[in-house]
Amino acid sequence: MIKPAGVALIILLFFAFNIFFIIKFHRKQDSFEEYSVGNRSFGWLLYSFSFLGYWYAGALYISGFSLSANKGILSQYLTVYAVASLVILYFMAKPVWVWGKNYNLVTQADFIGLRYGNKLFKTIFSFLTLIFWFPWIIIEMKTIGYIVALTTYSYINSNAGMIIVCLFVIVYTFYGGVRASAIGSMIQSFAFIGLGSLVTGYLIWKIFGGLYTIFPMVESAKPYLLTLDWRDNGHHWASIIITGTLGGFAFPDMFKQLYTADSPRTIKKIVFIAPVVAIMIRFSLFTLGLGCFLISGFPLKSNFSLFWLADSFGGPILLGLFAVISLSASMSTFSAIISTSAIMVCKDWLGAAFRGLSPQSMLKLAKGLTIVIGIISLYIATIQIDNLLNIAVIMFDLIVQAIIPLFIGQYWRKSNLYGAFGGMTVGIVITLMGNFYPQAFQWTGGWSPGIIGLVVNLFIHIACGFVFGKQKHVDEMFDTVKFYKDPHLRKAI
Repeated sequence: MIKPAGVALIILLFFAFNIFFIIKFHRKQDSFEEYSVGNRSFGWLLYSFSFLGYWYAGALYISGFSLSANKGILSQYLTVYAVASLVILYFMAKPVWVWGKNYNLVTQADFIGLRYGNKLFKTIFSFLTLIFWFPWIIIEMKTIGYIVALTTYSYINSNAGMIIVCLFVIVYTFYGGVRASAIGSMIQSFAFIGLGSLVTGYLIWKIFGGLYTIFPMVESAKPYLLTLDWRDNGHHWASIIITGTLGGFAFPDMFKQLYTADSPRTIKKIVFIAPVVAIMIRFSLFTLGLGCFLISGFPLKSNFSLFWLADSFGGPILLGLFAVISLSASMSTFSAIISTSAIMVCKDWLGAAFRGLSPQSMLKLAKGLTIVIGIISLYIATIQIDNLLNIAVIMFDLIVQAIIPLFIGQYWRKSNLYGAFGGMTVGIVITLMGNFYPQAFQWTGGWSPGIIGLVVNLFIHIACGFVFGKQKHVDEMFDTVKFYKDPHLRKAI
C-alpha cells in the first residue's frame, strides 16, 4: 500500500505543478482566434517546448524502449526520423505562417481550402484526416491508463487511471484553449526532457557504469544488436523512416501548431533545439534499453520493461518519476489532439454546414466540443479493441498521403486542385488495397503500401500541374510570402 501511495503522491504533485502554471499564465479566452491559435503570439520558449511536448508521445517509454531491448540499434530509426522531420518543419514554417496570418487560417483544412480554392475538398480533407488520425488518439489514451496502472502496482487499474488523467487534461484544455494546452505541454516537456535525461542517466550509471561501457558489453554478448541487416527487411524499415519523416506534419495537431508562433523565425528555432533533445531523450533511452538483456530477470518481451527497471533499481521514487516522465509525454499529446479535433469539427464541419456563425458562437462551440470529443474518446478508449496498433499503422499510411498537397502546394505554383484531389484519392486507394490485399503487392520488395501510394500520389500531382497549370488565385498567395518582412529581424547596418 505504501509503494502505490508514494507513486500516486508524486503524480498528484506533478498535477498541482501543472495547475499552478496554467492558471498563472492564463489569458481570458474571449475570441475564437485566441482559443484556437493563441492569437498567433507564442514566443520561442513557449512555442519550442510546447512543440516538443506535442511531438513526443508516451509510447516512446513503452513500445519504443521495448523495441530497443529486442532489436538493438535498429530502434534508433525513431531518433533518425524525429530529427529528419525538422527539415519538413523548416521549409513549411514561412508559407504556412504567412498565409495563416494573412488569411486567418486556424486548421489544416483551412490551408487546403485556401490553397486549392475549393470548399468541398476542404471538408472532405478535414473529415478524412480526422478519421485516419483517430486511432492514435485512442492509443495515447490507453497508454496513459497503462502507465498509471503499472506505476501504481495495479492499485489503480488502467481504465480508472486513464479516466482520471484524461479528465484533468480535458478540463484544463477546455479552460484555456490552445494556450493552456501549450503551457501544460511546455511544463510537461521540461519534465520528460530534464527529469527524463537525469533519471535515464542515473540508471545507465547505476547499472552499467556509464554510457560508453554498454556498447563493448553488447558487442561481446550479442553483436548482432549493433548491426543493421537490410537484406531481408531493408525496404520495410526504409518505408517506416520515410513515412515517419513525411507524416508528422500530415497530423492535424502538428500542422496547426505552425499557426501559433509569433513569426516564422520563431518556428525555425526549434530546428536547433530538437536534435539536442532527440539525443538527450531517444538516444540515451534506447541505449539503456540496448543493454538490458544483460540484467538478470529483465522482462525482455514485455512492453512495460522500463517500469520494471525503474522499480528494481530505484524503488517507488524512481518509478514515480518515470510515471511523471511518461505521463508528461502522453498528456501533452492528448491535450493537443482534443484541442485540435474540437477546432476542426467546429470550423471545418459546423462552420461549413451553418454559414454565418459569429466568432463568439464559434468560440462557444469549440469549447463545448472540447468536452464532447474528450468524453466520447474516453468512452471508446475503455472498450477492448483488437488489433488497434495494426489499425493505427494502416491509418498512418493513409494520413501520410496528405503531405503531398500540403507540402508541394507551398512551393509549386502549378500545384492545383485536380492534382491534389486526384493524387491523394489514388494514394489512399492504393494504400488500402496494399493493406487488405497484400498478395497483390508482393512485387514491391518490402516497400509499404503507403510508400507506393505516395509515389503514385506525387506522380499524379505533378502530372496534373503540367496538364492543367496553376489556378488563378495562386500568384497573389505566393506574393504575400515573397514580400513578407519578418518584424523580428533587425536590418543590417
